[in-house]
Amino acid sequence: MSKLDAYRNIQIPLPKKYVAWQVFGAGFEKLGRNGQPQTLELRPPKPNEILLRVDALGLCLSDIKIINQGSGHPRLRGRNLAKDPTVLGHECAVTVAMVGDRWLDQFKPGDRYIVQADIYFHGLGFAFGYLIPGGMGQYTYLDERGLEGDEGCYLLPVKPETGYSEAALAEPWACVEMSYNLHDRVEPGDAKSRLLIVTDEDPTDWLEANPHAVIMRRDLEGLNEELYDDIVVVGPTPRVVNDLAPRLKKGGAMFLLGREQEEGPVSLDIGRIHYENLRFYGGAETVDGLAEIHTRHDLMQGGSALFIGAGGPMGQMHVQRALEIAHGPKVVVVTDLDRSRLDHIEQRFGEMARAKGIILKTFAPTQFASRDENDSAVRAESPEGYSDVVVLAPVPALVASAMTFAADNGFVNVFAGLGIGSNASIRLSDLCRGIKIVGSSGSRISDLRKVLRMVEAGELNTNLSVAAIGGLNAAREGLEGVKSARFPGKTVIYPHILELPLMGIDEIPARIPELKDKLTAQGAWTKQAEAALLERFLK
Repeated sequence: MSKLDAYRNIQIPLPKKYVAWQVFGAGFEKLGRNGQPQTLELRPPKPNEILLRVDALGLCLSDIKIINQGSGHPRLRGRNLAKDPTVLGHECAVTVAMVGDRWLDQFKPGDRYIVQADIYFHGLGFAFGYLIPGGMGQYTYLDERGLEGDEGCYLLPVKPETGYSEAALAEPWACVEMSYNLHDRVEPGDAKSRLLIVTDEDPTDWLEANPHAVIMRRDLEGLNEELYDDIVVVGPTPRVVNDLAPRLKKGGAMFLLGREQEEGPVSLDIGRIHYENLRFYGGAETVDGLAEIHTRHDLMQGGSALFIGAGGPMGQMHVQRALEIAHGPKVVVVTDLDRSRLDHIEQRFGEMARAKGIILKTFAPTQFASRDENDSAVRAESPEGYSDVVVLAPVPALVASAMTFAADNGFVNVFAGLGIGSNASIRLSDLCRGIKIVGSSGSRISDLRKVLRMVEAGELNTNLSVAAIGGLNAAREGLEGVKSARFPGKTVIYPHILELPLMGIDEIPARIPELKDKLTAQGAWTKQAEAALLERFLK
């Protein structure tokens, strides 16, 4: 039996101790002790637990948010990390190493899984890698919160032949997938919903259809601090939209009927669109007309897609998805401030685009004498506007810019997480020509299940996202690299190769020559390269 086979089948005796990066508070100096991970006792699982071996871990920008905020991070609910540290890491592939008595009929050593990080138990969130110690260690424990939670078991089974890194990266890919699967409500709610109708016309017809609605004229006389589930505005003006947008409840929608009555900007809280699912629908004279326009939730087949600020790991996933899906666009344009990252995208995905007859273009402002020249070059690739614009940098001004690039009835996906209170100045005319702004955070277990199914069917190669690898001792350096955008893609840590230095995939041929022929022709990571790495370095 090879070393790797013994590892896969849990034929190697479990150690008495294991290594993990605990976080004791805010700041990189509180990650570990004196810049080093902790050595902890590997105890048998309690009756309500299973012991999981962490096989591969993707590093995420969300981990940096915990390092920045420490116990103040909202998902930690004030946990005193100095006294009760946690372990970061939620993008991980795991193997069952030992099973507590309660779970002997459901799990056995050698079973492989990925973890759905957003764990809910009795209505409370206990996210993996947050309140539940995560995967930035060689082992971790999971109890009934993750094994018998509100949505059942938050472990999804993985086939034995699936690579560790390609399985681990299903989690960030699920976040990408979810952003194209937001089936929004496109009509006002039922009679129990609080509905405000703003019109200067005779409201009789509105009241017949909505007898419980509140009617208000466009001068908004009598407007108070009440909140509404939905607001319908007939003949919108900037003042009306600006005054009423804050009156929408979480999950609320504003229906803008007809063209704008006055030109001007409106200030929209993009954070609320992203995190509280607010929606603004325009582009038709009737509510039924708006519903017909705004049912689309994915990229337009045969359309044009613009990805703004897409040079980072998540941006590259969006670009790869646009090129790989069967119903994808015919024109894909990518922008970023860093020309080298765009070169990486062309090198990694250019052949794929050409093989499918897709136009792939990349633009960086440094290529042009002015921002106007840059924008003109981008517009020239889709003169009528882009059917889809995806914003991947957390800058409110980019959302306003995205609206100007979008075609009538276009789609603006604000994937970058802008905090609540991040307002963007949007032309009301852009909303009234049917451009829909959406945003999402995290993923659902259904999204993760879908992505894993695609990976294991050979429909999605998540390994194309890998830009760097390293052993567990290099995890802190890897997180610092995530913060500084050192690598153009994902960094994957192999916890059971402690001493492997952090290195870019492009460095592997020189530093580990025997893996060179295991990479793709474009130099991408593969499960064959991963297997060779583990066979050589596992102890």
